[in-house]
Amino acid sequence: MATVILATGLIGALTAFSIASRVTGISTDDTTLIFLAQEKLSEIQLLGRDGLAKADTVGDFSPGHPEYQWRMLVDKPDKRNLVRVDLVISFPEAGRTREVTFSTNVF
Repeated sequence: MATVILATGLIGALTAFSIASRVTGISTDDTTLIFLAQEKLSEIQLLGRDGLAKADTVGDFSPGHPEYQWRMLVDKPDKRNLVRVDLVISFPEAGRTREVTFSTNVF
């Protein structure tokens, strides 16, 4: 009987460790995503409207994070002369590709 109770407790503890490990991995991915997005959005702001490519562009965050890909979608200037830029970052997560979009306006 004691063996059954011990086995049940061990299974519960191992399950908790597994879940904690998976959540830590997701949290690390999200933190990396935010830092990379902030870096790229700052670059876009520094370029200004005239420095932006006229067409959509793509790239990655090599050499540090080559698994994170980015795509920059540039709209035409609006009536206030602002250009909307969408930054789409994709990366592998749990056997699939996750995409997150960030937007900014450039003067």
